[in-house]
Order: sequence, then C-alpha cells, then structure tokens
Amino acid sequence: MLEIVRMGLERREQIAAIWADAFEQDPLMKWVFPDNATRVKSLRRWWAFSLDHQPPGSELHGTRIDGCVAYWQPPRSGNDSSAEPDAADLGESDGHRAFVAMMTELLGELASSRMEALGQMHQARLSEPHWYLAVLGTSPDQQSQGHGGKVLAPMLNRCDRMGELAYLESSNPANVGFYRRHGFESVGEFVLGEGVLITPMAREPRPPE
Repeated sequence: MLEIVRMGLERREQIAAIWADAFEQDPLMKWVFPDNATRVKSLRRWWAFSLDHQPPGSELHGTRIDGCVAYWQPPRSGNDSSAEPDAADLGESDGHRAFVAMMTELLGELASSRMEALGQMHQARLSEPHWYLAVLGTSPDQQSQGHGGKVLAPMLNRCDRMGELAYLESSNPANVGFYRRHGFESVGEFVLGEGVLITPMAREPRPPE
C-alpha cells in the first residue's frame, strides 16, 4: 500500500529533484527556462528556493518512496499583512532580492520578462481564502500510477471537513482533466508569455457523505 507522509526541509534536495524532473516538459517552465540543456538544473534551483521561502503554515505531502510531492500554502485573507508572499511576489525584501539575483543568474536578460509574467499569475489568484496547491509533481518513472490523487487526498479531505476552498493554476492543458476528476473546476483562462495557457481551478468543499 502506498504510504503518504508529511515532509520537511530535511528532504529539500530530493523534493526539488522530483519537481525538476516532473516539470522539465511543462509548457510554462519550458517558456520560463527555454534552454533545454540547463532547464533541469535551473528548475532544481527554482524549486529549492521556493521550499526555502515557504509561507508559515505551508505543508508538503508526498509518497514515502520520494516519487510524488504536493506543496500547499495555507489560506490568507487580503488584509493579512503577516502572511508571507511566494517567490513571485516577495516585495522589497531580502527574499525578493535573492529571487531577482537567482533569476538574473539563471536567465540573464530574460529574467525581467519572466518575473513580470509570474507576477501576473500571482495577482490573478482568487481573493477568497483558500488552500493553494502551489506544486504537484511526480517523477516521470512513477507517473500514471495514481500517486498524484493519493497525495492530494489528505488536504482535499481536510478541506471537505473544514469547509475550505482549494485552488491551483494548471500550466499544462493535459492536466486539467486530472484535476477535474478530483473536484476542481476551471474559473477562467489566461495566456502568459508566448502562448502558455494557464487554467485557474477551484474546488469547493464537498459535503460529508
């Protein structure tokens, strides 16, 4: 039986590697990091940075065999000034400066346009409080085995019990059907970069059976 566990930063490198492999061919990440030869290495840096700058209350759920990991950020209201923004919207802080430096190192003159586009995606998030699925990634050699749904289950079950909304942005049209099967519905579409279709999706809590 596949065991789902809470994860911490002691597995930072393994998690970043899983996500880098999982998103190597993702349309958004192919646009953000267009160099095929360096994309996986850049993505490992990107995801490690994201893990190092998790908002308080974030949770990582994954398979004990280190093949699939979900990263959830907790609900925050629009007037919650104590909530830390994510890497795309860190403000004028040490974290923001580190993010800009990393992106400039990885992308050179492309960094500004990529960060601007990622900021647009962040600004389009729902205003209602919600659990935000920032990342769900499965190692290529473990895909199509049902791991993603099992890794999502603990948080989706909690959202149902607590009456809370869940939200994500799908950057790959091939994944929209998967999320619909788990209760998410599209709340619009927009295009980033050079034709990258982003599908925001929300999941209302389900009543107990």
